[in-house]
Amino acid sequence: MVEISRRGLLAGSAAVAAATVVGARPALSSDATIEISSIWGPDKPFQKVVDAFNALKTGVTVTNRFDGDYETATAKALAGIAAGKPPAMMTTGWKFGYYARRTLGARDLNEIDSEKAASIIANFVPSLMPLVTIDGAVIGLPWAMSTPITFINSALWQEAGLDANLPDYPDTDWLYEAARKLDAALKGKHATYRSALALSNNEWTSQSFIQNAGGYIIDPDGKLALNSAEAVRGMELFCQPAHEGLWTPVSGKEQDAAFESGALAICTTSSTRAASFPFGAAKAITARFPGIPGQARKMNSGGNFLAVYARNDEQAKASLAFLEFCASAEGQKIWSEVGYLNTSVHDIPLINDFMKPAAGQLQDGLTAETIWPGKRGLEGQTIWRKWVSRMLMKEVDVQAGLKGAHDELAAVLQDA
Repeated sequence: MVEISRRGLLAGSAAVAAATVVGARPALSSDATIEISSIWGPDKPFQKVVDAFNALKTGVTVTNRFDGDYETATAKALAGIAAGKPPAMMTTGWKFGYYARRTLGARDLNEIDSEKAASIIANFVPSLMPLVTIDGAVIGLPWAMSTPITFINSALWQEAGLDANLPDYPDTDWLYEAARKLDAALKGKHATYRSALALSNNEWTSQSFIQNAGGYIIDPDGKLALNSAEAVRGMELFCQPAHEGLWTPVSGKEQDAAFESGALAICTTSSTRAASFPFGAAKAITARFPGIPGQARKMNSGGNFLAVYARNDEQAKASLAFLEFCASAEGQKIWSEVGYLNTSVHDIPLINDFMKPAAGQLQDGLTAETIWPGKRGLEGQTIWRKWVSRMLMKEVDVQAGLKGAHDELAAVLQDA
């Protein structure tokens, strides 16, 4: 697992951290247009980055094409590549790093232009570069980083008679006891107050529990490690509130709707939701993700990288011109509005106080989310999600579920 920490990692980086802003002169000998397959629509800050770059009139024009979530966008890219029409660029989930390089053919930035690639990379925290270095190739910029944290609706907590002063480092004992008190006090009054665990995106938070218990899904040597006692303990704690009826396993859309309506008393989800916390400042509190009593915390991060897939040399170099702007202080400041953690060496303030626990977890040190190995990595993630859902829904017990996941994943990932 790749360890990430901002403590001490900026030392020595000042010498290489000068912002690289695209100049007014054309980037190429002739105008070029590139299309980016992204997970963000025109109403998101990424579009503002694109618009700001286009306003510079460098000779490169960028179009942002919304292609859905990571899985949908990756599947579309695969179809386009098979048809000989790869996207020039794509925002690719870190978890698909191996898949991006080995199956989709993400380009090595150094191969396109080593000098320009070096100046672009210098704008990012050095410890993050291993996340986007696959088989010795730098296949993108560590663009977006988030980490799961705990969101609290203090109005519901106060209604249930709970103390809204949260510990700096909450653990599962504390959180689940609070959930039991909420259940006893609010049952019948707030039908959807329970914290939702989204079945459509459960591989990320389940990994946090496994890691905090001292285990791994895939260990640092790249081997499956789901049969360990630590993995069992982590998954048992992950499933416990659902099995007790304290948290309700739902779809991603249902979780989002409940969160946005302010109906959830507790929700452990991506720190990016802090950008639009719906409860209002008087009701909203955030805290670090719950750790496991007696264990050192070892939190993970998620996110994506900006990768170049263009086979055409002019398109590839035009893509680097856009990445140059993305890496600059100007580009990073615009991008920060979305609520991801700052991956650059530029001094970018937090968008609000709700992000403080996420920034604290970055200071504590984060590991990458599971990067699925092999040419069938996309399939591997689907398998893990399926087994997590089965364990949450009590279709299998945790030990049997982990064994089933281990065996099925081993068959799929054996050609990693």
